[in-house]
Amino acid sequence: MKISGIAAYLFIIILFFSGTTAIFAQEEKSRPIEIYSLGQQNISLSAGLMIPLFFSSFDGEISSTNLSLGFTGSLRWSVHLNNNLMVGAEIGGMICKSELENMLLMLPVTAQAAYIFHVYPFELPLFLGMGMNVIKYEDQSHIDFILKPGFSSLWKYSSSWSFGLNFVYWWIFQGATGSQDDSMARMCNFLEITPTLQYNF
Repeated sequence: MKISGIAAYLFIIILFFSGTTAIFAQEEKSRPIEIYSLGQQNISLSAGLMIPLFFSSFDGEISSTNLSLGFTGSLRWSVHLNNNLMVGAEIGGMICKSELENMLLMLPVTAQAAYIFHVYPFELPLFLGMGMNVIKYEDQSHIDFILKPGFSSLWKYSSSWSFGLNFVYWWIFQGATGSQDDSMARMCNFLEITPTLQYNF
């Protein structure tokens, strides 16, 4: 992959994150309504697009993923610590094809923490997940460490239901496996864009 292409991907990601900065700042100008308290919970179901970005070695070499656009889905449970903080867990999956039409399957399981900005009737959770990612490609399978920073924009339809969109960066640390040389270790970079449905209880 050319450097200009990588720069374009990163520029888009930066726009996604920086584009909410002005909205987040509004939350600091007025005291938010206390919507959540300790112990309240929610379940979120998300499904949508996975964009393979690039692979990078630990010495900085960049290469194309040679993967197609993929499909991803996840189920997340969270519990509120207060009106703004929540913690939880998420299980998900992603599937896409290589140029040779081979299927790549990833199944991440992560713990997650989030801070919610309230701009009624919207909620803007900024979150970070970390955990393990089970990867299967042809007859090979292994488990890697994954970080999933991201944010959501949610419209609070009612006290129980919210609808919105997630933007999540998948950062996977993949070590060399089997007979591979250590130089084969790399970091995999993907971008998730998924509509989401959230139930609060």
